[in-house]
Amino acid sequence: MDNKHPVLLIACDFIKANLHLKISMLDLKQHTKYSERSLQLIFKKHLNKSPFEYIEEQRLLKAHELIKQHKQSKKTTHIATEVGFRHLGRFSVNFKKRFGIHPSVLARS
Repeated sequence: MDNKHPVLLIACDFIKANLHLKISMLDLKQHTKYSERSLQLIFKKHLNKSPFEYIEEQRLLKAHELIKQHKQSKKTTHIATEVGFRHLGRFSVNFKKRFGIHPSVLARS
């Protein structure tokens, strides 16, 4: 993420450190000291996605990493909640869309 806006680095570090929490725009605003609109524009310009799309992507990537790491020693539902997913059905659908495989199938492979 080099050559990116400094506030983007701050926001992304905050997001990655707090994936397990419900992250709101207010949280991002308070942490970065930037307005909601400025944050949205910065994310769109540098990452071509909204802050919430970025959060979702980071959660999916972390879940994928943890599922591969723990295989069947940890339930995929536990991993999903551990990385901040509140709606397990949406997690499964979005995981499959992103990686082409259901999380439970990845855990068994």
